[in-house]
Amino acid sequence: MALQRDEISIDIAGVSMKVSRFSTLSDAFEVTAVIPRVELRIWRYRDGKLVEVEEKILNSITIAHSPRHPLAGETPVKNPPKWRITFGQ
Repeated sequence: MALQRDEISIDIAGVSMKVSRFSTLSDAFEVTAVIPRVELRIWRYRDGKLVEVEEKILNSITIAHSPRHPLAGETPVKNPPKWRITFGQ
């Protein structure tokens, strides 16, 4: 049976997360990564005084990979497509 590989890599402001799945199951199953909210703030000072605040807010970052289930009477897909999702550098 062929090896299936699913991988999700997320890098936000130097924080990295990675999920990998290797399987020989005949049917692939769902792989999901959900980040509900990210808040990034950078304070910049000059001569000891705050001169700028940079703020980035990201909401509802979701990556999902679900198998396509065959309709009644349909033959399942033998070779699911290969995919890779990467965020960051």
